[in-house]
Amino acid sequence: SKDPNLKPVMFAAVRRGLLAEELGRAGGDEEMRNELFICGVFSLLDHMFQQPFAELLGNIPVPARVHQALVQDSGPFQPFMAMVRAIENESLYDFREAADALMMSVSEVNRAQLRALTAAGQLE
Repeated sequence: SKDPNLKPVMFAAVRRGLLAEELGRAGGDEEMRNELFICGVFSLLDHMFQQPFAELLGNIPVPARVHQALVQDSGPFQPFMAMVRAIENESLYDFREAADALMMSVSEVNRAQLRALTAAGQLE
């Protein structure tokens, strides 16, 4: 998009992708990390295009796990997206619940977030 108003949303989407990818680094292979990145990046498409994910992803082929997470809020990537949202919302209760669902310690989540923010900062 060339709309300057969408630039912050697009950057937030990339940050989400980087964070989801980093959260999956400890327990996933490269394919999973790549799909988590896609899931995070695509997670704001509904806001950008003002359409539900079911409509948007009907025209865009995405891996099944990404589709499950975004359209059905289920599947193996749902806990990663819950963690991303908990971090963004600064909700301590949701953060702890999401970290437990991922079987990650608070320090592991924090390290993943720092790596993602460092990578995002290099994109600016």
